Amino acid sequence: MVINAKTVSYESINVGDQLPSLQKSETQENINDYLELNRRREREIESKNLHTDEEFAEKGIFAGTVNYGVTTCGFMVEALQLAFPTKNIALGTFNMRALEPIRVNDVVTYTGKVLGKREEDGKRLVEVEVTGTNQLDQTVAVAKAVIPM
Repeated sequence: MVINAKTVSYESINVGDQLPSLQKSETQENINDYLELNRRREREIESKNLHTDEEFAEKGIFAGTVNYGVTTCGFMVEALQLAFPTKNIALGTFNMRALEPIRVNDVVTYTGKVLGKREEDGKRLVEVEVTGTNQLDQTVAVAKAVIPM
């Protein structure tokens, strides 16, 4: 079964249930926009970084610009929001591990599944895994979340 945030309940969830998939296309403009969103007005942030400075990034570990890891986390949380109410996600835990860089022109599909359910200290908890896979079928990130219901 595919979980839907509008109708999900602890009782309706089963181990193995799927989260709706979410697809994101990365562009240099999106990467640059993230820097702009986080620019502090009281100081300038140097442009030489592996995300936005193409010449600098070309010489670095990834041989080109890549997205911000926090952006990947945001996409994964967005995938969780398709399956669970945001208020529940906000009360849970989320741990992401980046495995491969996400580059300009990559198309990443985020999928997820329920790994477990348990009651602990009077709380009903759902354990979920979210995986990001690029167009080359490489796993770019994996996250584990525990969502209280």
